Amino acid sequence: MGSGNAAPRPDAEQLRRQPAGLQKEYDAFIAGYNANRIALGDARNAEKLAATRLGQAQRDYEAARTRVAEMVRLRYQATPFGTGTPLLAAGDPHASIHAAALLQQKADGQTENLRRFEEVRDTRRLARESAARRARELREKAEEVGREKRTAERLIAKIEDALEQIVPTPGLRRPDGTWVPEIPGGPDNITPRLRLLRTQAESRFDIPSGIGCYRTRQDGGEHPQGRACDFMITRGGTWPSPAQVALGDRLAAWAIGNARRLGVKYVIYRQRIWQGGGWRAMSDRGSITENHQDHVHISMF
Repeated sequence: MGSGNAAPRPDAEQLRRQPAGLQKEYDAFIAGYNANRIALGDARNAEKLAATRLGQAQRDYEAARTRVAEMVRLRYQATPFGTGTPLLAAGDPHASIHAAALLQQKADGQTENLRRFEEVRDTRRLARESAARRARELREKAEEVGREKRTAERLIAKIEDALEQIVPTPGLRRPDGTWVPEIPGGPDNITPRLRLLRTQAESRFDIPSGIGCYRTRQDGGEHPQGRACDFMITRGGTWPSPAQVALGDRLAAWAIGNARRLGVKYVIYRQRIWQGGGWRAMSDRGSITENHQDHVHISMF
């Protein structure tokens, strides 16, 4: 193909816009992927429970079937030549009445055994159906999560290629401060970059009320994407003491001071936000927690 038919090379502004557009596409996708990873874990647990229930139902069924088989054998032995006609005591009417009562009692027991057999047989059937359904759901969810992970990996590769055209430097972080996104994973459902920051923060600060990272609420932030943590300096919803305020100040300052090294995107604390420059005030969101008075929020690239 001649050069006259080739697609025009994108200009510098188009190259700069491309990673941002890909990042938005990735951000919109990754929260759903992360939620599906949680659902996959739930599906695994449900499949294990269904398999356990099926195993118990099978054992109950085998025990009931054994009882019924024994009942049939004894009944056959209690009749002359297997005719099905019970042997009654001859001559003594009282003995005959007693034998008849025993036979009736035995018949009642046989009826209960048969009823119980039917119950466990039906329970086993339902357990089999449930186990098969859960196994199918697990397989389908695993396939869906696998497809989504491959999609995320393709998006990351596109972002890497786009960034490479702007700043041809290998690695995850470029000299201009850009970061290639990471796929959340592990039991905490967060990215390796956020996990590193959380580990380093925990080693440096005593966070009295815990750290909350992944959550499913789709609020437009990085929590559902596994890229943000809330470092609680109070139990939540309560005003911090001066000592707790100072702890939050130190933690926020540490995150800002290490932002370029660790990949911090922004920090929110005490109704202010830091995004690479100085602090700026935020509007009143109506509560202590929403205004980030009781915790330091750190989001990662």
